[in-house]
Amino acid sequence: MNKKLFLLPIMAIVLILGGCSNSNRIDTSSLVQTITAENKSGKAVYNFYLLENSEDVQGVSVEADSLEKAVISAKKAYIPALTLSKLELYLIDSNLGEKTLKTDIDYISKETAISPLTYTALSDTKTLQLFSKDKNALNKVKEHIVLLKNNNNNLSVTSLSIFNNFKGKNNGYLSICYISSDKELKADIVKTVTEK
Repeated sequence: MNKKLFLLPIMAIVLILGGCSNSNRIDTSSLVQTITAENKSGKAVYNFYLLENSEDVQGVSVEADSLEKAVISAKKAYIPALTLSKLELYLIDSNLGEKTLKTDIDYISKETAISPLTYTALSDTKTLQLFSKDKNALNKVKEHIVLLKNNNNNLSVTSLSIFNNFKGKNNGYLSICYISSDKELKADIVKTVTEK
């Protein structure tokens, strides 16, 4: 009986020190769900919104010349384990111009760590600001993109479909979503030039 009592504290210590293995746990604090690119005083500011369980919107903002540089800066300065494998939406300010759109889509299409099913769209500034306040903004925008896609087979909505249409097909034009917010969210289609 004394031997059993003696072993109990030792087993308890082993369990406490050993614990459960967290090696397979995914740290959601480094998973980016949405990226928005805003035009602030003529400069591009990339906002990385994280996949979090909290009620508050969690994000990091980085000023950069391109999405690629913004990802590098965000990893160095804020989130070393940042990953884009769960990225669902990339929304770019229409005021940033086609050059930024082309550069960023080119990066997304070549970067294997980014989900090829990421929805990509142009947007007005009001809609971009929703993401810093509203946890449901992602789902609202996705609903509009899916509705537009269902009504227009030529529309490019995911990074994969954008890349497939971005290399000069369709007479040099790419049809892409445009999301705007007057009193409520609405979506439209714009054509952007793909040939250099």
